[in-house]
Parts: sequence; structure tokens; C-alpha cells
Amino acid sequence: MWEGLAHMMKASTNAPIWSVIRNDRYGIPESPLISKWREEGRLEGKEEGQLQLVLRLLTHRYGPLGAVLTADIEALTAAQVLDLAAALLDFTSRDDLEQWLLQHG
Repeated sequence: MWEGLAHMMKASTNAPIWSVIRNDRYGIPESPLISKWREEGRLEGKEEGQLQLVLRLLTHRYGPLGAVLTADIEALTAAQVLDLAAALLDFTSRDDLEQWLLQHG
């Protein structure tokens, strides 16, 4: 009897709560707010990794970029960093990089 009552209460009174809360990878309930923060953290990490990769490729190709160029690249949006990643494949000199930054930065 008590099990049936507990089940009915859970189904009726807490239905919105149970439908909103999901379990994390360890089976522990996770709130939507924490899920949102986790997703934002993943996105920020992904964007930071893309920026670091572009900086590393440019440094490998042209040597140390200097503080001004590095700051200009770090000021780009995530979409601009991806555009720069594609464009740098066609660069033939450091001047191409500087020109691209003037046009897009």
C-alpha cells in the first residue's frame, strides 16, 4: 500500500521536477542549470582550443608573432578564428596575415 501511495505521489506532485532533472554520466541527478553551465564550459574550451591551434600554426609558419599580432588574433570572435584557420592555408607571407587581420579584425 505505501509503495503504491509513494509511487502516486511521485508521479503527481513531482512530475515536473523529475521531467526536468536528468542524470549525469554517473547516474547522479543534474539540474538544468548545471547542464547549461557544463555545455557553456565545453563551448568555451572548444573555442579556446581552436584559438590556441591557430596561434600555434601561425607561430610555426612565421615564427614568434609578437604581442600586437597575438592580441589582435586573441580579440577575434570564435567565428573569425575559424575563418582565419581556413584563410591561413592560403597565406604566403606574414603580410597576408596582417592584411587579413586589418580586413577582418
